[in-house]
Amino acid sequence: MSSITIILSIIALVDSVLSFIVIRGEKTSINKVFALFVLSAALWTAAISGFLLTSNIQNALWFANSYYVFALLIPSFFVLFAHYFSHENRSGRNLAIYILTPVILLSLTFFLKHTLILSDLSLVGGEKIVTVNKSFYIIYAIWFILLVVIGYYKLFQSYFENVSELKRRQLGVILWGTIPPFLLGMLFNLILPWFGYYNYIWLGPIFTVVMVSAISYAIAKHHLFNLRVIATEIFIFGLWLFILIRVIIASTLNEQIIEGVLLAATVLVGILLIRSVIKEVKTRENMEALAKELAGANDRLTMLDRQKSEFLSIASHQLRSPLTAIKGYSSMMLEGSFGKIDEPRLREAVERVYLSSERLVIIIEDFLNVSRIEQGRMQYEFTSVKLDKLVEEVITDLKPNIDKANLKLTFSAKKPGDYYITADYGKIKQVVTNIIDNSVKYTPQGSITIEIDKDEDTRKILLSVSDTGIGIAPEVMPLLFQKFTRAKGAALTNIQGTGLGLYVVKELMRANKGNVWVDSPGEGKGSTFYLEFMAE
Repeated sequence: MSSITIILSIIALVDSVLSFIVIRGEKTSINKVFALFVLSAALWTAAISGFLLTSNIQNALWFANSYYVFALLIPSFFVLFAHYFSHENRSGRNLAIYILTPVILLSLTFFLKHTLILSDLSLVGGEKIVTVNKSFYIIYAIWFILLVVIGYYKLFQSYFENVSELKRRQLGVILWGTIPPFLLGMLFNLILPWFGYYNYIWLGPIFTVVMVSAISYAIAKHHLFNLRVIATEIFIFGLWLFILIRVIIASTLNEQIIEGVLLAATVLVGILLIRSVIKEVKTRENMEALAKELAGANDRLTMLDRQKSEFLSIASHQLRSPLTAIKGYSSMMLEGSFGKIDEPRLREAVERVYLSSERLVIIIEDFLNVSRIEQGRMQYEFTSVKLDKLVEEVITDLKPNIDKANLKLTFSAKKPGDYYITADYGKIKQVVTNIIDNSVKYTPQGSITIEIDKDEDTRKILLSVSDTGIGIAPEVMPLLFQKFTRAKGAALTNIQGTGLGLYVVKELMRANKGNVWVDSPGEGKGSTFYLEFMAE
């Protein structure tokens, strides 16, 4: 056996194993057609190897004609592969019938008459001299070339269509990886034999290695099979074959036993290794699929959240105007702008309208603030703010509510001095109002203590608001500054809360380079809110 026939036998074996591996994998149309394409190359290579190896005239003639039959399968399945690769969702059944029917007829005719393509073969000085049936060979060559042209027409058509960049790169690999091998293969295996040169037909199968490698790489990138699994399986099968050959050529019984035991161990380990690689690849593919699903779900949630914020903004703006009018007119009625209201029940009804509209205005303002924050539309105007004075103004504004709740409120500064910060006055006043007002709402009885302190070393100002109210459960505190979160029992004390106020406080403090947190011994034991600012 010459080195050429050994190389051809190895190529045929590797192509056969690759075809088996691909067809055993995912059952897609592209995989099936590619497996048949590779199998055709393997059979064609084996026929050429048989032709070169045999010295019997009849056998050589049989191998030579059969290798032309197998050769025609290569461009046939190439056309089908180009069709499925370019248009994955289109059926190729009719195309397969048109393409493969001539091959089937050629095969049937070949088995009836072995001298269909090659009319004669003789040995002259140990060299095979082949005589071509030229009338049929021309038809064969034209059909072969036509199939190649159709295949590349489909690939180029897909390449210049509006496809993804990944698909275009894959098509580029297939085109550049198959056109030169096809041209060289037709030169050495189709054109030169016409002139009687059969010395170079062994080069064709070597060119198919390049074609198969290019297409394998492209469809592996197409996620139709995994190169890691294929490489592992080919390596294991090659190792088994190598040890099997050593068993066969062993010169003594002891060597055969040793090699046989080694082969058995290698088979067991190889099977386990292949299974572990397949399991790992499937696990990774499942994780990648889940990651894509999560990314898609996250995109949809982001879109829904944005739409929700836009809806809240639009709805809040539309509700704000009529509510402002209701609140304004009910306030004017209570003040006697339209005449005195002497009937107590009528005054009570107007007061309820006023209070309800006031609560709705506050709720809508919370929704608007959340919408502005999430859409990045909240505007700030930073100035120098005297924090202790701002707290006193807030206490004055809330005094009617504090007196109505019958609560004792004290405010003191631990150290004399200036408590100036750089912040948006209106936003910080909203923050301080929210914190103190919450203490008033959620303290049924007792007191509220407000203290302000300044650390000269860190240049930080700390404002604390402590109450003897309903307190906060430990599991709720980490969630308290998130949207729509309220302390346990809050609804029993204040049914009007939305759970948005503290979220707005946190975002406004962050925008003003400040910090906010809360501490509470537990439910029913009061709580203390801290607002931290940087001094000027």
